[in-house]
Amino acid sequence: MMNFNDVEGKHLGGGVVLFENAASLDWDWMYNFCERSVEQEKAEMYSLTTHPNTGEEVYVNNSGYYFPIEIIEEMPYRATRIHRDKELQAMKTLSFIDEVKYKCLLKYIEMFPLVYKCVWWQSRGHITQYKSNVYMGPHADIQTDYMYGVPHPGQQLAMKNVVATILYINDSVEIETELNGKNFTGGSHYFPYLDIEYSPKRGDILMFPSDYMAAHQVKPTGDGVRYAYLGWYCHGSPNRELNENVVDPLEDPANSIMEVNVYLPFLRQDYLKQIEGKGYKQESMQYLVALKMEQY
Repeated sequence: MMNFNDVEGKHLGGGVVLFENAASLDWDWMYNFCERSVEQEKAEMYSLTTHPNTGEEVYVNNSGYYFPIEIIEEMPYRATRIHRDKELQAMKTLSFIDEVKYKCLLKYIEMFPLVYKCVWWQSRGHITQYKSNVYMGPHADIQTDYMYGVPHPGQQLAMKNVVATILYINDSVEIETELNGKNFTGGSHYFPYLDIEYSPKRGDILMFPSDYMAAHQVKPTGDGVRYAYLGWYCHGSPNRELNENVVDPLEDPANSIMEVNVYLPFLRQDYLKQIEGKGYKQESMQYLVALKMEQY
């Protein structure tokens, strides 16, 4: 039931490219997998309890901090450990999704050839969940919230992001009568600097630069639950002192299946095979960017 539909990208502006209906898979299974994965990680991170001082029902996290129920219920949730799921269907489906994203990346590089010079490895990604009335404010995927006096923020991995990729798991519908228990209203993806707004459809893949010009937000969902699979293509040498690790699948194939950050050893040959199959001349930018430095 899994199929890459070999669609061409539609440039919406500013490097934002939509691959409509790029993937076909068992969407009911995927929706249930997303729900199970998110709720499992949430249960491991937060527990309902009674605040010892106020007597109110609150959430407590693994570090012992208390949170009002409304704060926890109004924030997006993530499932970040899905690649460690040993269920055969999970492993096959996530591997297929990564393959589809990679094929779309090759098409994206064809559209914007210099992206090739900026991609070394992939951050395979995680699931995001937006329940009713949940949103994400404007942000860029490379921001680190740097502050003077703190010269080395602990979370710097985002600075390695080059191209963001999102596979949408379910549909946004316009009216409540179209709700079927596995879709949602609202929850559009908006790029304020580019004035681009996209309404999610399952199977679509959206690719865009991770920099500030493609800063984006998720507008509030209405009814239903919004699911997506979010990852990045990245560059830069990982800093192990800050827990930045990237696995080489040729040297460590077993761990590369379970880890999130994985090198792309065949990017050059796969990209050259694609553009040579389309007849690009050797003097074209599409071709020149993939030549070895001594040939360039």
